[in-house]
Amino acid sequence: MRTSWRQEGFPLLAALEALGGRLEQVIRTRMFVTDISRWEEVAAAHGKVFGEIRPATTLVEVARLIDGEAQIEIEADAIVPPDA
Repeated sequence: MRTSWRQEGFPLLAALEALGGRLEQVIRTRMFVTDISRWEEVAAAHGKVFGEIRPATTLVEVARLIDGEAQIEIEADAIVPPDA
């Protein structure tokens, strides 16, 4: 799951930065996982990425993701000022 987070989490950050945003502007994350029993590992990885930033977070177990080998998919909402 940690490898998956690195693969998924950093493209999220790159997309945010491409729009002029910063991690601090993320207000909500949604994580879809294929094995909810690993929730503590997912939460620890989320905490490592976001640190003191505390977006509202939802963790949902799904049967599978579009990429059959993926274990996690992450969505994020951020408020980025128009002048960013």
